[in-house]
Amino acid sequence: MEKEIKLDLQAARKPRCATLAIGTLPHRDPVEAVEFMLRHNPECPSWPQLPLADFREGMYVQYAEGMPAVVIEPEKKRIRFDTEAAPEALADFYERLFAGEWDFLAMGGDFARGLGPFLERLPLDGARYTKGQVTGPASFGLTVTDANNKPILYHDDLFEAVVQALAAKGRWQEERFLEAAPGQVPVIFFDEPYLTQVGSAMISLPPQQVVEALNTCFSAVEGLAGIHVCGGTDWGLLAGTKADILHFDAAGYAQEFLIYEQELAAFLERGGIIGWGIVPTSEAARAASADELAGRVAEMAEKVASFGGGLDGDEILERSFISESCGAGTLSPELAEHCFRLAAETAAILKNERW
Repeated sequence: MEKEIKLDLQAARKPRCATLAIGTLPHRDPVEAVEFMLRHNPECPSWPQLPLADFREGMYVQYAEGMPAVVIEPEKKRIRFDTEAAPEALADFYERLFAGEWDFLAMGGDFARGLGPFLERLPLDGARYTKGQVTGPASFGLTVTDANNKPILYHDDLFEAVVQALAAKGRWQEERFLEAAPGQVPVIFFDEPYLTQVGSAMISLPPQQVVEALNTCFSAVEGLAGIHVCGGTDWGLLAGTKADILHFDAAGYAQEFLIYEQELAAFLERGGIIGWGIVPTSEAARAASADELAGRVAEMAEKVASFGGGLDGDEILERSFISESCGAGTLSPELAEHCFRLAAETAAILKNERW
């Protein structure tokens, strides 16, 4: 994918604790969900994923349009790949992809109801970024299967096409963002919930395969590319990828992140950004205060500064986003509102103390 967009990424690497959202919301009305996102994330607005609105808004089927040999059955709420149809489908897929025909990988309104209304609201006064998201290749490849329930990750030819399609989905979003808001830097996250299983005896997931697939996706993005994992994982491995942003569950898995001292130092030294998912997306958020959460982030930033990388705690906070720990799609609307408001209050405290 040839890159043609020119962006000032040096300034973009200093979010100064702007808030962002992982993507999922419990809303069913897309316009209402878009307004919610814009209200709570004014510097880095994101389009909302609405899994409760329709099966096709689920995090796997949502990105399946245009993939070769994919079979989507909304009435059965099922997605699978037809391996018998794969050879012919793969040939057609690559012919169109290499010809630059991107439209067949576009995200339609039935699969992303919030995307169209979101684009219509751009550009947004005061916004520095525009965020989108894609399901990461490892999670997609291990979750979606063939007709015999064999994960598609273990079909080499099909999985490679899946990786290319997911990368293209990220680039397609970025192009739409720049058309609608050329002054806002695109931020594209690849969400990888399944990477909490890296190293598990239950799953054969070679680390090098993870890195190569993710780097294909990250390389398709001209703006900032991020990865979100909603639990413990091998952050040392992920810090060595081409990701610009590492977003982790700082509310529940801080220690699992902070043990990778050398890798995080190297990541920051090359310009990396940390996304602190400090607000728990659970009932635990009700007992938390913004002062407490801001203090925890500041303390962790100082700890990360001690790893090396040439930055002090304040400079690390300059290279930080603040958010909820994960998506809010399973929460009640009232609890989602509370979590997002708490993230904004936490970010405001950190900003006011330093800038």
